[in-house]
Amino acid sequence: MINIISFIIYFLITVPVIVLVGWKCFTIGRIYLMDLFSNIRICDSVNRILLIGYYLMNIGYVTFSLSEDLKTGTIELFIVSIFTKIATTLLLIAVMHYINIFSLTYFRKQILSTFKS
Repeated sequence: MINIISFIIYFLITVPVIVLVGWKCFTIGRIYLMDLFSNIRICDSVNRILLIGYYLMNIGYVTFSLSEDLKTGTIELFIVSIFTKIATTLLLIAVMHYINIFSLTYFRKQILSTFKS
């Protein structure tokens, strides 16, 4: 029973964070993508695809990580276990964000070097 409670707590904390961060990156990142793509329809399409991929990857990871048992022997282990899972999820979000930024920056440099040639 305590595992179910811990999974619910974990899910209720991580999914709203994932949605909030994804939505912020979607709205703010549009300007960055507009600089990358000249066609606004392509920019918006790529932005939506990135958002969908972000949601699928992170919510999928959260759901997959629910299969791992949490240590619930004491209240201290319970809290540490939940926060460890949350921290892992937040680190995954950060890594995915920077991979996207570096990939788009590389892509932008390729486009700019093509136009200079």
